[in-house]
Amino acid sequence: MINFRVMKPSDLPFFMQLMDLVGWGMIPRDYERILAFSPEGCFIASENKKDLGMVATTNYGDIAWIGNLVVLPETRGKGIGGALMQHAMDYLVSTGTRAIRLDGVQAAIPLYRRLGFKDEYWSLRYTGTATHHKTDCTPMKPKDLDPVSKLDKQVFKDDRRHILEYFYNLYPELCFTAWENDKLVGYIMAKEGASNTKIGPWIAEPGHICAEKLLYAVMNQRVGEEIWVGTPEGNKHSVKILEKKGFNQHPSSLRMCYGDCSIKENVEYTYGLGGPDKG
Repeated sequence: MINFRVMKPSDLPFFMQLMDLVGWGMIPRDYERILAFSPEGCFIASENKKDLGMVATTNYGDIAWIGNLVVLPETRGKGIGGALMQHAMDYLVSTGTRAIRLDGVQAAIPLYRRLGFKDEYWSLRYTGTATHHKTDCTPMKPKDLDPVSKLDKQVFKDDRRHILEYFYNLYPELCFTAWENDKLVGYIMAKEGASNTKIGPWIAEPGHICAEKLLYAVMNQRVGEEIWVGTPEGNKHSVKILEKKGFNQHPSSLRMCYGDCSIKENVEYTYGLGGPDKG
């Protein structure tokens, strides 16, 4: 019989074992973040006292996310992943969440469809090498978090101020804003991965020149290093910027939704997704 328990700090070794298996480039600080964002909403499945897999959730209120669904290779095909997903979905529904989203890797898409998730759009993946560029974007300051959160909510359609502030406090040197006549027209945040710097969220007015300059601001902090970006297929301007700078596309994942899928982010403003596991 499969049992479920809430993840605890002591489960870090198992988390890292699973992340190393799938090669998603997550680090112990990511585990700290997962538990901080959803201390009661991340689960481990076990059977006969052996840990088999995990899943994590991030709940924003009306919108929630499921990510980091991983099971041990020897347990695949035995229903463990589906059981973990259903457990996470039941938990989120019990909190009053209206829409549950995820980024599904292609091998898992049939499972998610069986569970009732609907296709939304392809979430594209790009990596490239950071080079130096001129930019007039300004480093984000603590006082900027209010207008940044306001713009972000208009685009994301839910309040993720606590997450934006969390990442700003960890990586202030990788957070920048763009202003036009005292109006915030865009912002970008990034974080360290195991072998690269991961962009997101990266929000800007559609087609605005600041979008490219915001990317440059982060790249200037990581010259010579690999940059990772996830972007909605519908943001053609983002794709144009990335491909112009020589970024290479990797296998995409499918953005999917369960529940009230009428709550939609504005993809034209979304140049870089916050992350496949948390939106």
